[in-house]
Amino acid sequence: MGFIVRTEPVGEKYMEGYPQLKEMLQKVGWLNFIEKFDGFHKEITKSFAKSFDGIEVEIGDIKFVVTESFIIEAIELPRHGERWFKTKEFHSESWKVILRNLGMDVFVFRKGIHISTLKSKWRSMLLILQKFITCEGRFGCMYLYHIHLLMNFLENGETNLPFFLLNSLRIASNV
Repeated sequence: MGFIVRTEPVGEKYMEGYPQLKEMLQKVGWLNFIEKFDGFHKEITKSFAKSFDGIEVEIGDIKFVVTESFIIEAIELPRHGERWFKTKEFHSESWKVILRNLGMDVFVFRKGIHISTLKSKWRSMLLILQKFITCEGRFGCMYLYHIHLLMNFLENGETNLPFFLLNSLRIASNV
C-alpha cells in the first residue's frame, strides 16, 4: 500500500477565495473555528493520536479528559443543534437542492455521491467540510454524513458540531 498524500488545512488562507462561503460559515457559527487553523504541530498531533483512548489523552506531562464541553471551550463552538453522528439514520430529502439535477436518483451511488453532481457552490463547501471537519482525503465523493453537515447551511438543518467532532475522535481512536 502506498503513502497517502494529504493537504493539511490552513484556515483563513484557504478561505480567501470563497467570500460567499465565509458568509455561510459565519451564519452557522463555524467561521471562527475554521479560521483558527494555522497548520499543526506534528509531534503534538502524533502524541494525541497515539494516546487518546476515546476518553482521555496524555501529551507530555499533561493528561486531560476530552469531552463535548472541553471541545466547546477549546474551539469556541456553540453547543446547539441535533446531537447527530454517522451511526444515526438520516432520511431527509430536502438536501437535494444542492444537486445540479434535482430529480437525480442518488440511490444508484453505493459508495458515495460523486462531487460532479453538486452545484459549484456546494462542491466548494463540501471541500471545506472535508478538510476542516471530517478531516479526510476522499475529496471526490460525498457521503451521508457530509449531506447532514451541509444541511446546516440550508434552512432545515443544524448539527451539534462539538458532539460530531467528539464522536469522530472516538471512532478514530478505535481504529
